[in-house]
Amino acid sequence: MLLNLHLKQKYKMDKKCIMDDKKKHNIHLLPSTGQQEIHRTYGLWIIRGGSSFHTQINSYECCAKRYFQFYSLSHMYAGHGKVWLEPDREQEIFPGDCIIVTPRLLNRYGGWADESYCEDCINFCGPVADMLMRSDVLSAGVFHMGRVRKLLPILEYASSPSIDSQIRANIELQKLLTDIYFESRKHSIGENTLLDELLQNIQSHPEKWWSVKEMADMCNLSVDQMRRIFLKRTGVLPKLYVDRLKVTRAADFLIRSDCGIREVSEKFGYQDQYHFSRRFKALMGLSPLSYRKKVGSINPLAALPEKKDK
Repeated sequence: MLLNLHLKQKYKMDKKCIMDDKKKHNIHLLPSTGQQEIHRTYGLWIIRGGSSFHTQINSYECCAKRYFQFYSLSHMYAGHGKVWLEPDREQEIFPGDCIIVTPRLLNRYGGWADESYCEDCINFCGPVADMLMRSDVLSAGVFHMGRVRKLLPILEYASSPSIDSQIRANIELQKLLTDIYFESRKHSIGENTLLDELLQNIQSHPEKWWSVKEMADMCNLSVDQMRRIFLKRTGVLPKLYVDRLKVTRAADFLIRSDCGIREVSEKFGYQDQYHFSRRFKALMGLSPLSYRKKVGSINPLAALPEKKDK
């Protein structure tokens, strides 16, 4: 009764939105039949699922934006894919990744890079799923689930109408969702540790030009993941972070040494003096020479040449 009431209320709230969005997006509706009493009393209903589904090659390109009235878990066990989730999250998908989509979240995903998207998937809904989402155990995004096809036993249990099988399917689904959550948390902690090491490396070697690919490899991330995590942590994208670090370190060195501009540019890894001067002025508002004169006149002690070790 609880789930049935929950679905009716949800349908009423969504009805007007569906009418408004009908011309804009594809809508995958909540089924009106198939629900058993056990789903109502348990609070979780595995609506349907499928296994071994292969999209057409490059199907992402022709996949229109859509939303679901239910939760969806898609495990890509083979192929190569791409996903877009609102507001503007887009990334490639590799075998072992899974996509979780929450109700009314615009999304699109499919095959990419001349390959198909090969998936097992489960759609579900109910107060239990809503509770998991409110507690952040269940959230939309891309997660790594591994290549073992963990949805297959759940789909097998769900395909049987017996009460015991339905309960087992619900329990196994909840366990899988919590496993994904804890694995994601562990991976996030690992990412932070590796990112700390990367930032220390960048700061220790201001003369080095880092490519985003090098940074991603060091942190065991894709290039897209690297950009997203780096931006969240530092507030800027990786290349700009390196650029700013070089210029601010060079600015400090300029007023503490009597080295020429060419020597300073070489010390911080610039190919030529012109490139260094152009980037320096873009970020600091003054040319390197003007900066040395102006800051040195404000703080004469800072403008003293560096003492060299004897």
